[in-house]
Amino acid sequence: MPDPCAVDVRAADSEQVRGGRGPPHLPLVRRPLPVSPMTRHRSAEQPRRAVIARRPALAVSAVVLAGLQASTGLAAAQNGGQPAGPGLDWQLCSTAAAGWPLANDTRSECAELTVPMDYAKPGGRKITIAVSRVRAAEPRTSAAPVVSILGGPGFYNITNPATMTRRGLATLNTDRDFIGLDLRGSGYSDHIACTEKPTAEPAPTAPEKSIKKADFDQQAEFNKRCAAVDPEFVRQITPENAARDIDRLRAALGTEKISFYGSSFGTAVGLAYRSLFDRRTERMWLDSVMPPKRHWPTMDGESEVIAKPVAAAFVTWLARRDGDYRWGADEATVHRRLGALRGELERKPRTTGGARLAGDWVIDQVMRPEEEWDAAAKNLAAVRDGGHPATSRAATTAAVRPFGLGNPRSPFNNLQYNAMLCNTASASRSFGELWGAREARRKADPLTGGTQFSPWCAKWPLTAPPAEPTHGTSALQLSGHLYEGVTPYAWAEQARDAHGATLLTVLDDGHASLPDTPDCAEKAVTFFRTGGKAEGTCGGRNP
Repeated sequence: MPDPCAVDVRAADSEQVRGGRGPPHLPLVRRPLPVSPMTRHRSAEQPRRAVIARRPALAVSAVVLAGLQASTGLAAAQNGGQPAGPGLDWQLCSTAAAGWPLANDTRSECAELTVPMDYAKPGGRKITIAVSRVRAAEPRTSAAPVVSILGGPGFYNITNPATMTRRGLATLNTDRDFIGLDLRGSGYSDHIACTEKPTAEPAPTAPEKSIKKADFDQQAEFNKRCAAVDPEFVRQITPENAARDIDRLRAALGTEKISFYGSSFGTAVGLAYRSLFDRRTERMWLDSVMPPKRHWPTMDGESEVIAKPVAAAFVTWLARRDGDYRWGADEATVHRRLGALRGELERKPRTTGGARLAGDWVIDQVMRPEEEWDAAAKNLAAVRDGGHPATSRAATTAAVRPFGLGNPRSPFNNLQYNAMLCNTASASRSFGELWGAREARRKADPLTGGTQFSPWCAKWPLTAPPAEPTHGTSALQLSGHLYEGVTPYAWAEQARDAHGATLLTVLDDGHASLPDTPDCAEKAVTFFRTGGKAEGTCGGRNP
């Protein structure tokens, strides 16, 4: 098979755009600056190898890309996971990595690690993983380095060590190296560039099912075409193999154990690492936790739960003002009538002022902040009575990826996103399953049910075995944010039960924000230094 690791020019900048529908809204981990790396990848639009000059430290010969071992001392990392002597060729990222995004960065060092593409065939084809570190100011040989994966999938994590030095866990860098890496399929690591093709948008007045089917069909076409570029490589893009890559990195660092800090999708990689390499884990803290079993219809339903108390508060407010807005004098009537309006607009959307008034518009009004409830109530009443709302935001029909990078300028690899979340999920691949589950939630709660629809695994052609959750012996601490909707608190509870962890409840609606909450961050620092568990609550900012 040809390798997926040809070099091309900054194509990652185009990967963030969903064909014809604009960049995805990716409400996760903040990054200081965008990055446009010259990375090795195979482009579906450019199947031939295009070798581009790179800075020396990250330059790789065609021989290495063909699967031979790099002559950088990394062979010891391929010895079945036994600790190896230092062999990574560390150089300053600002000079070694093309397009390094952090200005005036004099501490981050980068290197390349060669790993098996398929760990079931360790002597077979190899790929390259880009890794980074910020060395401890006063290193202690007994202090395990802290590996961090702060989010994903689909975007880079190689700047995480530098990010960690500016947040609430920075004090750990006094005596512990901070380690990062771009997971296989993303960033500076070997990946495939394959963009979604523009498609004809359904008419603005098309019913909701037609809109969702168009999203599904676009994803199905993308998944089939892009996975076919190099299916052997794409099949190996899983959280489990990312965990195995991290263990090869551990060996190359010459350390018996690592500590791990992960947030958002990084928690899926962390849980996989501990399930596979419990004895090589010193301590692990995971914030805003992914569920141990990933099934999109179930995850969509659990993400919708956060809307219920917000909607209930608005419904109660409306019921007390029936004379003003005429939605009903009790909560049940208001809830039913708002749900009916949502259903009507899903079946027969309207347009006004360039905006599409569909079922999602009703949800947007219901979820507005309290200071805007009067305006929302007037808008809803106007549309109910056949009129037009005073204000309407521009309509959007594109599905929203719930995990990723908040900065729309930054590179985003759609294929890696889908592969990470679909290879080990055998379900969620047919429109009938996704739509049927959505309609069941809609029927159970006509107002807030069925608002989420995630088509990313549409007709996904590949499968890979997941790692089964295990109760290990290494220290595992979780933190869940009670009111957040990106990774719902219930997922942290599920992970706690599946992996035998301790759970700290953060009393806010933040996502992956524990390092920015001082009393919570202090608990994490104590955990990494002493192993002291953190239960109960911290924080206190309610939504």
